[in-house]
Amino acid sequence: MKTTTHTHEVPDGSSFQFKVYAGPIVNDDEYARMTPRQRRKAGLLSPVYEAPSFTGNDGYQIDGKYYPIWKDIKEYTAEGLASWYGPGFHGRKTANGEIYDQYAITAAHKSLPLPCYIHVTNLENGRTLVVRVNDRGPFIDDRMLDLSYGAAARLGIVEHGVVRVKVELINPRSPLLLSSRN
Repeated sequence: MKTTTHTHEVPDGSSFQFKVYAGPIVNDDEYARMTPRQRRKAGLLSPVYEAPSFTGNDGYQIDGKYYPIWKDIKEYTAEGLASWYGPGFHGRKTANGEIYDQYAITAAHKSLPLPCYIHVTNLENGRTLVVRVNDRGPFIDDRMLDLSYGAAARLGIVEHGVVRVKVELINPRSPLLLSSRN
C-alpha cells in the first residue's frame, strides 16, 4: 500500500500532517464482485442493520434553520458537494453519541437517520466507498455531505477539499424483519 504525507493548513494558522493511503480503492464493478470477507480484508465496510441511535434522530435547528430527520426513508439518491472534516472534531462526540474518529469510514448528513450506510461515489475520479453515517452536518448551504478524513482519503477528496459526489442510501434489512418472515 503506497502512502504519501501531506500538510494541511487550518484557518486558525496551525497545521497538521496526514497520510493518504493509495488503497484500497475500488470501483463499483469491483466492489460488486467482492465477497463480504474480501471487503472486510480490504478494509471496506459491509453494511449491517443497526437499530436507530437514541440520540441524533430528532429534528433540530441550527442558526434558525430547521432540519427534519427522515426516519422511515427507504430510498435516497442524490448528487451534490461533499467536503471532509477531521482534526478539529477528532475525539469529540458525534450526533449519535459516539466518539468521532477522523480515521474511520464515517460521514455527517443533515437528515438521514443515524446510523445508516451510504454508497458514496466521487464523480470526479470514479472512486466509490460504503460509508457509515453517524453525525450531523455539514451546515454550509451548498454541501450535502461531510466525510471523515478516512473516508475522504480513500475517495481522493482530501487534497481537493470539496468535490461532487453521488450518494445512495443502503438499506440493510432488520434481522427482526427477516426472522418474522419464517
